[in-house]
Amino acid sequence: MAGLMLKFPAGDRIVLNGAVIENVGRGARLRVLTPETQLLRLRDAIDPAAATTPVGRLAHTVQMMLIGELAPAEALPDTIAALGPLRHAFVAGDDRTLIDELTVHLRGGQFYQALRLLGRLRQREAVLLSVARA
Repeated sequence: MAGLMLKFPAGDRIVLNGAVIENVGRGARLRVLTPETQLLRLRDAIDPAAATTPVGRLAHTVQMMLIGELAPAEALPDTIAALGPLRHAFVAGDDRTLIDELTVHLRGGQFYQALRLLGRLRQREAVLLSVARA
């Protein structure tokens, strides 16, 4: 049986199609069978106060679209436009490929996949910023 399998420990919270769900019992395993379900573990959520870098702010915006707090029709054009300057900042071939994949996911409304790629880009950004500060 296909679907997304989640391990859901006691006390864990997720946002599922805009609804916050908390496991109040023991750990559980859930399988999400509905395709295109918008899901975010709150422990993976980006605090707006921590979104202080260009990629961090972009990831927070995508996260807000994922959970339904921002309308994609309104936020998506600016979000995709923000990728242009990132292509100039990230010059490595792998980074640019990541940005290209990110663009495809955003245009396709695949915000979870875009957020996963932004996580990888945030790690790369942290390395580049630490080198720049040194």
